[in-house]
Amino acid sequence: MTSKNKTLLPWFSTSFYVGIGISVLALGFILYEIVQNEQWVVESLLGQLGIGLLLIYFSGRPMVDERVRFLKFKALAFAFAITSIISMIANYLVTYPDGNQENGFSSYWFVLVCLILSFGSFQILKTKE
Repeated sequence: MTSKNKTLLPWFSTSFYVGIGISVLALGFILYEIVQNEQWVVESLLGQLGIGLLLIYFSGRPMVDERVRFLKFKALAFAFAITSIISMIANYLVTYPDGNQENGFSSYWFVLVCLILSFGSFQILKTKE
């Protein structure tokens, strides 16, 4: 099956490589932070890693297989729900005594955990359905 919009096809085929590039750069900079500063939690690098994983997750030709597209959506929705519940509970427990809720988990952590769960649940759903 081919897509009606031919201008988007090069983007979807190259977004996999762009996502890998961004993810490798983010992981390299995180490794540099571990070696140089003995700190691996850098929020902007976690956000960069999340963007790279997002590009990898949605790479491929659009409308090639409706089943794969549905499974990716289902996996992302499942991961979003699980991550939302876990992050709300974790943020509450971490910031409980503080009324301003400082030092909680950021949205970068949310994106990263959500996408990692999406990859895993997509593989599980693909084997089951």
